[in-house]
Amino acid sequence: MSMPTDEDLLLAVRGGNVESLGVLVSRWEDPLYRFVSRMVDRPDDARDVCQETFLRILRRSDAFREGARFSTWMYQIALNSDDAPPRESAAPETADTHPGTALEAAERRRAVQRALTRLPNDQREVLLLKEYEGLKFREIAEVLEVPESTVKSRMYAALDAMRASLEPTGIR
Repeated sequence: MSMPTDEDLLLAVRGGNVESLGVLVSRWEDPLYRFVSRMVDRPDDARDVCQETFLRILRRSDAFREGARFSTWMYQIALNSDDAPPRESAAPETADTHPGTALEAAERRRAVQRALTRLPNDQREVLLLKEYEGLKFREIAEVLEVPESTVKSRMYAALDAMRASLEPTGIR
């Protein structure tokens, strides 16, 4: 028996099957949290945005267009509910490796995070959706409700800004 698609599950939610929402939450809570936590400063705020996103999905399931991708719609809802300031702290440090290597990796993460926070929101959203969440330009255009050409220009501008910001640190 094949697993139901995200879109099938959302259509079931629309039909009153709340258990299907639980399946969607279990599939998407980690990727959504990773995305949102890069956009807001505090983990509690990220959890709140995620919870609000899933509540909006439940309340607005009738607004989902058949033929659209669930993930695109979900990220769009999260971006619309995320009005917290951009994150400025670094990801937590792990010491799985040699302490010197772990320190260098943590410094790189902090430098990349600082460079990300300096980007305008429209560029940061595109970069995060493309590089961290793996969406295609077409999907990002749907999430942000802008032309694909706009997404591409924002991505290239973000990459140029990141490159300029990271070059003095030796990160390429």
